[in-house]
Amino acid sequence: MKVFDNKYLRRIVISIQFITMVLLMVMAYNVQFIPMTYLIGIGVAFLVVLIGEYFLIFCKKERSKRSLITQILSLILSCFMIVASFYVYRTGETVNLMSESKFQTRAISVIVLKDSPIKNERQLPKHTTGYISSIDPTSMSYATNEIEKNVGNIQLKDFKDFTALVKALNSQTVDAIVLDEAFRSLVEQSFKTFSEDTRVIYQVKKDESAVNAKSVNVTEKPFLVYISGNDEYGGLSAVSRSDVNMLAAVNPTTKQILLISIPRDTYYPLHMNGQLDKFTHAGIYGLQESIDTLKDIVNEDINYYVRMNFTSFVKIVDAIGGITVNSPAEFTTKIGKYKIKKGENNLNAKQALAFVRERKSFADGDFARGRNQQRMIAAIVKKVASPAILTSFSSVLDTVSQSVETNLSSNDINALVQMQLSQMPSWDIQSYQILGEPQSQPCYSMGGISASVIVPQKESIEQATKYIDQLMSNEKVVTEAGNLDQ
Repeated sequence: MKVFDNKYLRRIVISIQFITMVLLMVMAYNVQFIPMTYLIGIGVAFLVVLIGEYFLIFCKKERSKRSLITQILSLILSCFMIVASFYVYRTGETVNLMSESKFQTRAISVIVLKDSPIKNERQLPKHTTGYISSIDPTSMSYATNEIEKNVGNIQLKDFKDFTALVKALNSQTVDAIVLDEAFRSLVEQSFKTFSEDTRVIYQVKKDESAVNAKSVNVTEKPFLVYISGNDEYGGLSAVSRSDVNMLAAVNPTTKQILLISIPRDTYYPLHMNGQLDKFTHAGIYGLQESIDTLKDIVNEDINYYVRMNFTSFVKIVDAIGGITVNSPAEFTTKIGKYKIKKGENNLNAKQALAFVRERKSFADGDFARGRNQQRMIAAIVKKVASPAILTSFSSVLDTVSQSVETNLSSNDINALVQMQLSQMPSWDIQSYQILGEPQSQPCYSMGGISASVIVPQKESIEQATKYIDQLMSNEKVVTEAGNLDQ
């Protein structure tokens, strides 16, 4: 008993608790997640406990059981605060990782037929290589220059569109082709077995610039976020078309979020050259092109972006423990054959993904899918913004940091979390969808070949910009669809 009750050991025990308490408070202050009023309250509570333990340890007899029990509890509390400090530190690092500048990588491949005698890039100078110089000339010029630096001069034959390019490869008019992987999905629309019939013998990588944010005080000023999703699995860094396109206007003062859905096939001039194309194709030229083209549509600066894919979505829904979403109609998804009932549906990650991908069950196809995607985002916001998320906050944040790209800074993210924790507001989520008429029109990215598009209604775009202007001016926005959270 004397070994454990001597005054030196007691001083060490109380000192350890004091040091770990200070460490935890400093970590929490630096991360800036916890509102200052809460942080002060926690600090005061820790101090009261420490003072109480001091008296119980030092103002009792050396052989007092109460003194010994208090010392044991003090050590347990110190261990808890060490663990808590680690998780707070990791949370801070996770936020910093999530807000790091992201660079998209463009992959440009040299492709041959599967049974071609060409085994590697060194054999290219002896053969004719097809390419398209008129679509995204900057990337194609970069790729061909890099190839020639590595293998020497090559014989290039120019084509006007992907149909002519792939037909030339299949007929062996050319022995190889140069293809930006961002365009592979366009090629496969016409040539379904293209990937199975060919192989890549060489690839050039090109890093694209990060998208800079137009920062505002996110807890005081309204801001716009471009939400981009692509229909791929795996990593996010590759340049690709954007199949889910949504603009979120957020007003932290009125606690309103306006979700505006832009159909993927919206027919609009690309910002970079004024050529008419599907909006989804803007992503092929990089995230900045999608943002710039969207800015042209709504006539507003886009402050931030959030980008994800199928893998991201599944991981996020898994991390928050599933999702409850309201469906206005009953249907069965083509993927997975999941039965969705009218009203509330409790969905796991795979069911949720099938829900937001479904379009064939609806008469208005992509428009209905866009509305369901809005409902899903509203449901995720509702769950993440609720007190229930606190129990899995660390794992959710860790998942988001690895699955989502954004140019929101760590300070912006911390400020938003702090605002939500201190106020716990219930967000009013309104929605609107840009409408248009289905037509067949030539698309720049397809070499002028006509494709199914949605020609947007001028009145619909004007209504979208009117709603955005109202929200940005701190006016209450009420759309025909109403509050998606109701």
